Amino acid sequence: MRVAYIAAALETSAAHNRARPFFALLIAVAIGVAGCGGSSSDSASPSPVAFSFVFVGCDRVLAADVTADNPSTANLAQLERDFAEIPHLKPRPAIAFVVGDLVFGLTTDLAKLRDQLDSWKKLYRDSPLGHAHSIRLVAIPGNHEILIGSRGSQTSNPGAEDVWLGAMSEFIAGDNGPGPGGPDELETDQSRLTYSFRYRNTHFVVVNTDPYGAVATVPVHWIQSDLEEAVADASIAHIFVLGHKPAFVPAIATSGEQSLDINPINRDAFWSEMNLANVDGYLAAHVHLWDISRPPVPEMPDLRRTWQVIAANGGTRLDAGWAKSGATPYFGYSQAIVYKSGAVDILSYGRDFDPENYLAPSDPALFPTTLRERVRIVP
Repeated sequence: MRVAYIAAALETSAAHNRARPFFALLIAVAIGVAGCGGSSSDSASPSPVAFSFVFVGCDRVLAADVTADNPSTANLAQLERDFAEIPHLKPRPAIAFVVGDLVFGLTTDLAKLRDQLDSWKKLYRDSPLGHAHSIRLVAIPGNHEILIGSRGSQTSNPGAEDVWLGAMSEFIAGDNGPGPGGPDELETDQSRLTYSFRYRNTHFVVVNTDPYGAVATVPVHWIQSDLEEAVADASIAHIFVLGHKPAFVPAIATSGEQSLDINPINRDAFWSEMNLANVDGYLAAHVHLWDISRPPVPEMPDLRRTWQVIAANGGTRLDAGWAKSGATPYFGYSQAIVYKSGAVDILSYGRDFDPENYLAPSDPALFPTTLRERVRIVP
C-alpha cells in the first residue's frame, strides 16, 4: 500500500455585530466582487462548477487596540465587509473556513477568552453570512486562541483548548482526530481540533498547529494515516488541508514567528505526507499577508505537488514586508472553486484601506473589493 501510494504521488508530481444599516450599503456597493478583474494564471472556467469554499484568517486587532467597546477584539470594519460580501460571491460558497486568530486572546483569564469568542460569534450571527444558512462556517484555532505569552516565545495555555471546544462547538465539523498519547504522543485529546470530513468528492483535513505541549507542530502520524485512507478511496478527487500556521514563511515576511518551520523535522514530514497524497493545497494564515507558493519536499525536491496559500489578510495589521516588496497590500478573503472537470482555481479578493489606520472605517464606495489574484492550482 505505502509503495503504491508513494509511486502514484511521484508519477503525478512529475506530470452578528450590532445589526446596522451599514450592512445593506456594503451589499449594495461592494458586491461587484465576482466580476472584478485581477491577475490570473488562467482565468477561463474549464467546466461547470462543482462547488466552492472560502477561507481567511487573522482578523483580530493588536494588543494596543483591545478596548472595552469592542469585546470581540476583531477589526470590525474589515470583518463586517467580509461577512456582508461572502454570501454574494458567485459561485456561492458551501463552506467558509476561518483559519485562526479570530480574537486577540493570549490570556490566562479564560473567562475573558470565552467572552471574546462569544462576542465574535454574535458578530457572525448578526451578519449576512450568519443568516446564510446554506453556507457552513468552520472555525480553526490559531495561536491567539490557545497559546499564552509574548511574540516569538508563546507556550500552551492550560484550559484554552477546552474554552475553544466549548465556545466554538457549532463550528467544528468533525471528531475523528487523534486522542491523547498514541504515536504522536499528544498531551491532550485533539479529536475535535485535528480531524477530517468530506464534502461531495473532496476530503478536508483540519489541523491544530499548536497542540497542547507541542507548539508549532502537527500530529504527523495521524495525518499520514488519514491521508492514506483518503488516497485509497477512489471516490475522492480532491484533498485540502487547513491549519493556522504555514509550513513555509515567505522571505518578505516580518511576521509569522513560531510557524511550523521552527520544528523542521515535523514540518518536513508534514509537507512530505501532503505531497505524497497529492493534496491540492495547504491553506493557512498567521503571516499577515496573502501569498501562494509551491514549495518542494525538502528531501525529495522533484516532488512538488501541494500548493501553500497564506490568507492571513482578514483584518490584523498587515505585514510590513508585503508593502516593502513592492506589492500593494489589501484586506480580504480567498475562494477556492472546484470544477466538475477536476480543475481548481484559487481567487484572492481584496480591498485597499487607510494606510495610516488599519482599523479605519471601510467605505465600499472608496475601497471596493476586487479580484486581486486568480491561480489555477489543478489544471
